[in-house]
This record gives sequence, structure tokens and C-alpha cells, in this order.
Amino acid sequence: MAEPQTVRGFIVARLPFGNTSLIVRCLSREAGRLTFMAKGATRPKSPFAGLLDLFYLADLLYQPSRSGEMHTLREIKLIEAHLGLRRSYANLVAAQYFAALIETVTETGTPVPGEFELFSKALGYLSETEVSWRAVERFESRMLTLAGIAHAEHDLPRAFQELHHKVPALRDDLRRLLTTQAKG
Repeated sequence: MAEPQTVRGFIVARLPFGNTSLIVRCLSREAGRLTFMAKGATRPKSPFAGLLDLFYLADLLYQPSRSGEMHTLREIKLIEAHLGLRRSYANLVAAQYFAALIETVTETGTPVPGEFELFSKALGYLSETEVSWRAVERFESRMLTLAGIAHAEHDLPRAFQELHHKVPALRDDLRRLLTTQAKG
């Protein structure tokens, strides 16, 4: 049996599993995207209570899976909650879109130091500043560069189309939201 490992990562998704457990996806610098089973996480006296929220940066102690990609989460230590994100619905949607974009262009278990740093900076920015479409396009441009698919004449939808990737649907939702806010 493999030794437990610790990784620092951002929680980018959480899904219910059964009555009391959660499936948690995180983005880490060293290990890339990881998926964890947090058994009993929604029980009132769970050691995970209040610690598995979206965009939290945490140190995660886990037992690596013998086979497959779902590891068992053992402990979590919160580092940064990014509570400033919760002041604006548009900023939360932008953070969700950025996470979805990273998940689209990265592979599970592959180190992603550039994407991790970019996401970290984006969350810091979104925690303090109201998001704009210009900021979204800048993030997209940097993601395309990190993925090695940036061309001066390409925007994200065109670059994704050439690679046969699907642009996360949140992009259109975010654009509509920011357009509505700009008019109002």
C-alpha cells in the first residue's frame, strides 16, 4: 500500500456521492488535477465540515488509489478561503469558468505549474476586483499560451475549434452576465 501524500491545491469542483460523501476535484501545481473521495464529508461532525468549498486553497492529505484516479481524502488544512469572491456573482461565475477552462486543456495527474500560478493570480484578482470581459480575455490568452496553442489571430473559440475541444458553456453565460451588468 502506498504511503499517504500531501498536496496543496485549489478545490475546483465538488459533487455529492451517496448520502454523506463528496467527490472533490482539485488543481495542484505538482500533481495537476486530482480527484478525491471525501467519505462522510457532509455529516455534521465530519472533520471536513466547512473545509471543502469551491476555490479554497488547502493542503490535502490523501491515500493514493491503487488503481484508477480517485484517491481517498484523509485530512485537509485550509490555507486561503478567497472569501472576496463571494461578494460578486459575476466573479464567482468567472472563477468557475476559469476552472472549467483549465480542466479542459489539462490532463489528470500531470504537473501544471503555469496553470496553477495563473489560476492563483486570477482568484486573487477576482477576490479584490470586479471582473471585466477584458480580464476574461486576458486569462484566456494566457491559457492558450500555456497550452501551446496561442496564435496572434486566434481567439479562444477558434483555437478550441481547431483542436476539436468544446469551449466551456460558462463562457457564454459569463459574457451575457457582464454585458447585462455593463448596460445596467
